[in-house]
Amino acid sequence: AMEALEPVNMLAIDEYDEVADELAELETRRDTLVEERDGIEERIERYESQKRSTFMESFEAIDAQFRDIFDRLSDGTGELHLEDETDPFEGGLTMKARPGDKPVQRLDAMSGGEKSLTALAFVFAIQRHDPAPFYALDEVDAFLDAENAERVGEMVDDLAGDAQFVVVSHRSALLERSERAIG
Repeated sequence: AMEALEPVNMLAIDEYDEVADELAELETRRDTLVEERDGIEERIERYESQKRSTFMESFEAIDAQFRDIFDRLSDGTGELHLEDETDPFEGGLTMKARPGDKPVQRLDAMSGGEKSLTALAFVFAIQRHDPAPFYALDEVDAFLDAENAERVGEMVDDLAGDAQFVVVSHRSALLERSERAIG
């Protein structure tokens, strides 16, 4: 029976051991790669979760400030709305603004002053959340009537404690509040 198995390769045992060693090394390297991949995927998930959490905290804080400031500037109601709350990075941001007692309308249908107040409320809401040291506003009151220019002046005056404002304006509502007027 042994003769029927011949010819026997006597180096087969050594070759088997070499292949087994190579296989063990490849399996170890594969396990290391799988472990590293899992670690990277875990970190990516953690960063994505942290990014979303940080964004939502900032969004909610800015929305609360926007509601307050918009009410103060326009005697109306305004809010920020995410188009896709489940994945806020895939959708956009909508500002719902209702100045005074007017109905909610598209931005295109708003007057220049209403658009200005809405934009300023958003900028000031961001400023309250995460103040920058310096702001430059160029004739932001150009489309505003005297009453609304006065409100914007009060708001800039209130926020000037946290940041420096350089405002280009022809309105006395802002000029009278300034520490220094040039021109």
